[in-house]
Amino acid sequence: MKKTIEKKKITLEEYQQKYTNPENLVAAKNFLFILGAAIGVIVAVSLFFVVLRLFDIHQIAGYVGIIFAILIFIFLYLVPIIKLKNTKSFKTNVDSASARQAQKHNKKLREEITDKMIDVTTKTDVVGWYSEELVGKLAIARHTGNDKELKSVLTEVYKTDVKNAANKMIRNSAVKVGVATALSQTEFVDTLFVIVYVLNLIKDIVYLYGYRPTDSKMAKIYKNVLRNALVAYGVSSATAGMGKSFGSGFAKSLEKVSQSINPITSAIGAVVGVTIESLVQLSVNSTLTVLIGNQTKRYLVKEYNLQEILDNVELIDSDEEEAKMIASIRDEVKEKKEKKIKKLKMEKVI
Repeated sequence: MKKTIEKKKITLEEYQQKYTNPENLVAAKNFLFILGAAIGVIVAVSLFFVVLRLFDIHQIAGYVGIIFAILIFIFLYLVPIIKLKNTKSFKTNVDSASARQAQKHNKKLREEITDKMIDVTTKTDVVGWYSEELVGKLAIARHTGNDKELKSVLTEVYKTDVKNAANKMIRNSAVKVGVATALSQTEFVDTLFVIVYVLNLIKDIVYLYGYRPTDSKMAKIYKNVLRNALVAYGVSSATAGMGKSFGSGFAKSLEKVSQSINPITSAIGAVVGVTIESLVQLSVNSTLTVLIGNQTKRYLVKEYNLQEILDNVELIDSDEEEAKMIASIRDEVKEKKEKKIKKLKMEKVI
């Protein structure tokens, strides 16, 4: 059920007071670029140290590692970053000069999203993100040019199919991140896993919705990606010492009970220590992944709701009225110019 404010027409002033904030678009874009580059540096550094460890194992393993490192950097960092950058976002932070253009942009973007949903559903059997019934309604609305029906059905798709698919993506990614970092037991590998999985989760959620958050919102998301990577590194480092300490203490307790020192108690202690490390890493990293997935989803839902409200903003001048005003001003200027020329000619004659 839609909110009352979305059903009735509101003025642009009311919309600006409630939903817009002063925003430096250039600064947001630059900050987004800096954060994206910082994530890339962490990925490159992590890959560098992983390759060094492979060289310690064997020279051939190191050279193979270089090849895989390049592929990982390109396909699991650069590709998601570029796809996110090239995905369009709704325009919702507007003023009197940009409101009408934003409405046109948002209408076109809704149509592009609809076309993508129809295309994905008709050409791909495996994905199954959107129900055929709702996609069928979208196709009819798109074919007949019924923008009101298209908006209504699209909203329903987002509240049902897209919401469920996004939640499933977040759960699956959280499990993968938790298991991968629990098994790796290496700081740089943990950091790499967290960044790669989270970046691709964001990319997949954005592709599912068909649009991305604004630059300022994306900058906040990237900032949290950096935070998650640093937390993953810190947790991996901290739990390594904690696990060994706890495992050693547990082994000594067993020795006191059995009144003997043997390899079995030491092995049990080591296993307990590694298990504790793994459980802590699994819990922390999976939780952080869920948080960033939900943050991305929340921003997307907010932007969609705002563009719906903006679409109901009642602008005083229509396009026809604007065109008439421009034409009348042009005619007035032309008339004054002609009068001035005639006056100058008369003065020369006199």
